[in-house]
Amino acid sequence: MAKLIGNLRITAVPASEGVKAHFEVVFVPYAGRLNTKPVNAFTFDELVALLSDLRFDEDDATRYAGRVRSQGVILIPSFERADTLLREKGLLA
Repeated sequence: MAKLIGNLRITAVPASEGVKAHFEVVFVPYAGRLNTKPVNAFTFDELVALLSDLRFDEDDATRYAGRVRSQGVILIPSFERADTLLREKGLLA
């Protein structure tokens, strides 16, 4: 079980033709070439649940979700989690 460290980028994607509005969560590693992929959350509550599943406490998850909803894009720096957790949540291929 290796620990990976990087940024967690969360982007609010507005609705467009054929695409519902959603939040896109991407793990951006500091070093190394990893096959990362975005995870989509379609509602505010899904985003809070995803962040809670990534081991943020409820208050921090709600605060980050609120910030991305109002600002559009946020970076959570120094995000360190086990690679198995990131694979389980779909952030690593």
